[in-house]
This record gives sequence, structure tokens and C-alpha cells, in this order.
Amino acid sequence: MLSSFFSGISGLMSNSHSINVVGNNIANVNTVGFKSSRATFEDVLYQSIFGSSGSSQVGRGTALNSVDTLFTQGSFESTSEPTDLAIGGKGFFIVRSPENSTKYYTRAGQFRFDKEGYMTTPAGYVLQGRAIDRTTNAPVGVSKDIVISPEPSEPRATQKIGMAVNLQSNAEWKGSVGALSATGAISSITASEGKYPRAGDYTAEVTGNTLKLTVEEKGPDGKTTGKTKEFTGTIVGGQEYKDWQGSGLDLKINSAISDGTQNFTISGFEYKYESATKNATATSNYSSSITAYDSLGQAHVVNVYFRKAYEDDNDTSVWEWMAVLNGNDSVTGKDTLVDWGNLKFNQNGVLISGGDPVTVVFNFSQGAIQNQKIELIFGNKSGGGASTQYPIASTTNFQSQDGYPPGVLMNITVNGEGIISGHYSNGQILDLYQITLANFNNTQALRKEGGNLYSETIDSGPAYTNAPGEGGLGKINPNSLEQSNVDLATEFVKMIVAQRGFQANSRVITTTDEVLQELMNLKR
Repeated sequence: MLSSFFSGISGLMSNSHSINVVGNNIANVNTVGFKSSRATFEDVLYQSIFGSSGSSQVGRGTALNSVDTLFTQGSFESTSEPTDLAIGGKGFFIVRSPENSTKYYTRAGQFRFDKEGYMTTPAGYVLQGRAIDRTTNAPVGVSKDIVISPEPSEPRATQKIGMAVNLQSNAEWKGSVGALSATGAISSITASEGKYPRAGDYTAEVTGNTLKLTVEEKGPDGKTTGKTKEFTGTIVGGQEYKDWQGSGLDLKINSAISDGTQNFTISGFEYKYESATKNATATSNYSSSITAYDSLGQAHVVNVYFRKAYEDDNDTSVWEWMAVLNGNDSVTGKDTLVDWGNLKFNQNGVLISGGDPVTVVFNFSQGAIQNQKIELIFGNKSGGGASTQYPIASTTNFQSQDGYPPGVLMNITVNGEGIISGHYSNGQILDLYQITLANFNNTQALRKEGGNLYSETIDSGPAYTNAPGEGGLGKINPNSLEQSNVDLATEFVKMIVAQRGFQANSRVITTTDEVLQELMNLKR
């Protein structure tokens, strides 16, 4: 009879524990990342008794078997904060204690940056992740504190300039014909209309009625290119010749022809400003400017000029390009022709040579690393297609360069793979860290530490870590918080059941007391 007292007491204690669990669940119905618990009971201490039909057992009550955590997914609440993070699936955020190196685990993703740039929980626990290498753009090393410095991002010196232009096929010839060095068979030389005589030093040799016109070509830098071109033909005294022998020159011949040699020069591009007719703009057909950056991230204007040089014998057009630095962008303090080259187009206006990357060495203004190598690309590898030559106005269809100045951090974003990216004032988006997630073989054995934190135990096993979305771990939902998974309707039902269980067990105790009272009354 007395054992029923203890059975009733065990029922009271177990149901009171159940009410405690329900009360804790309801109290945390609005706690971010909270996982509800449930109490489970077990029967205990059976006593064997003997009756007429044989041996039987009578129970001695109940006991609390376990309080299990239900790690079901909670719903997501959208927020405006990019550092509010939720895990869609399995896994925990790893955070470090601000006081030591102890690691804890949480589903609550309310993170923020402290004054030193550490990404922390409201209580100051530091989020863990792997740094991303700037060269490979992949996470490296082991997980460590995520700290984003407010310092400016590093600049990047320009290494490549891509430019796709259309150059007007019938552009005006830009050049000038110098004076003849002496009197002789030729009285005057002018450029033919619509033609493109080559720039260089010319020698006109007359023998009898034969004129041999030889040009030693010069580039935009004023130096000879090593190429020569000869035009040979018969001349008659007193005659005028248009585009003589395809040279692009109109000749006037004196009435009396005598053997002899005359020299003259045809000038082309002039990068220095000397007069209104002798400067880069006046001696080129088209120009396009682009900003490049030195090793310090300082901006410099690179001017690229284009001049139609000549039309070849096979009806191809040759253009010269010239890269020029203004004096305030050059280490010399003077306008500088950095380099030049040729672009060759066929009769269809298609670029057939000269468009591949050309390495040009720039010496920008002092303070930065000198001899900076930049690839100039006018062909298909420019990033915007190849340059063309059509009979429409010259224009720049595409241009780009890969350098940038230092940038100030404006904001950060986090993607589903846990990549934390910094958005900088220079327009660059740099991947900085990847958040590391953890999970356990036995999550039920994790120890609850309060403050939305769990800690590892022997029974839980060691944490296994991976990137979000890898190894069975969930992905990150940015601008979201995981809500408590407490179901109020279920908790209210459990509360009623626990209350009735407590009430019924109390009745067992009072009933047993009354029976014992009656037993005591038998002696009276």
C-alpha cells in the first residue's frame, strides 16, 4: 500500500518536469534560432508478486527518461540586415568565446561588426570562417576569426587595356609634304586627293626620262622603320602626274629634264604640340582616351591616336596607333610617345593583323613603380570584339582596363555558400571570407549553454566542419533569421496533458491516504 504513495510522487515529479519543459518552450517562442524540447518518461522498479495464476509484477511509478531537443527547421524572417543569417538545413555557426579560444555552436545568426571589425553575436562571440586568397579566389587555411578591416582595399595596377574601334576607311590624309632639297626635274610635289602617301625620307633620282622615287619609311617616333619602298616610271617634261605610280603624290615636272637627285620629307604623326597644325590631334584621324592605374592606384590618362598611314599594293589599309602620355601623367613631365604599332585591314574592313596583345612599357609620374607593362589589345581578345575599318565616322565601340584605385568599404553581402564579399567605393567586389558550418553525429548530446549556444560533449562526438552546402550541411540564407520552432498549439496540448497527469497522481496520493486512514480506523 505504501508503494502507491511513491508511485504517485514519481508521477508528480515527472509531470512537473514536463510542465517545466513546456514552460521553457513557450517562454522561448520568439527566441531566434531556439529549438524546442520534449520530456520523455520511463517506468521504473517493478516488484514481483505471486498470485493464484503465478508470478506477476507491479510497477513502482515513473521517472524522467530524457529531455530531447527537436532540431527541426524553424521558419525564416526576412530582415534588412545583410549580417542576419539563417541556415537552411543542417549545421551550426561556429563562434569563439571573446574571453578565450573555446568554440561554441549556434543556430542564431544575429551577427554584427564590433569596433575592431570582428563579426560577432550580440554577446560578442566571434564568428568563424576561412579567409579567401586574393589570387586564387578560393578559401585557404583553417577556420579563424572573421574580421573585416575598414582599411582601404589594395589598388591594382593596370595590366591590360582592350579597345575596339571603327576607323573611317575614307578618312582624310593627315600629313605634310616638305620642300624639295634642290632644283631639278621635279618642280613641285603635293599629296594626291583621297590618297595616303607614306611618311618618311624620299629620294628622287632622275636618269634620262626615268624617275626612281625611293622612300625610307619613318614611324610616328621619327625613327626609320627599316622598310623602304620604290616607285619607278617614265616622266615627260612639262607634264603633271596624279598619284604617280601609286605613290599617293602629285608631281609637276619642269619642261627641261636633267639628271640629278632631289630629296624631301613627308611628315606624319606629331605627338608634341608645336603649332595648330603640328600636334597629336591635328596629325591623327581619331583618338580615344582611357584611364589606367599605376602601382599606387593613381589614375593616368592614356591617349591612343590612330592615323591612316597608307594603302598597300594588295589593297589593304595600314593604320598607325600611337599611345601617348600627357606631361602631367609622365615621369618626364613632358608629352611622351610611349609606343606605336600598325593595324592592317582588308578590303572588307576586317582586321587581319596588329590586333594581338602588344606589351607597352609605361613610366607614369613619380612615386609609382616604373616600367609598368600594359598589354594593348585591338583585336578579338579586347573583350569587345575586334577593331574594324568601315566608311562611317570613326568611333570607339568598346574599351576596358583591369586596374583600379584603392577603395573604401561601403557594405558587405553574404551568398548561399557563405561567401562574405566586400563592396568598395572603387566599384570592386572582393570575396573576403567563407563562413564555416559544423555538425555532429549526435546532436542530442550537445550541451546547452544558454545564450543560444551549444557546446561539444564526449557523447556528441567531435564537430565535423565544411562549407555551407557541402557535406550534407545547409546553405546560408542572408538577410534572414531562423525563428523558434516552438509550436504553441502542441505545447498547449502538452501542458494540459501534464496538468491532468499531475492532478491524477495527486489523487492517487490522497486516495492512498484515505485508504490508510480507514485501515487505522479498524483498531478503534
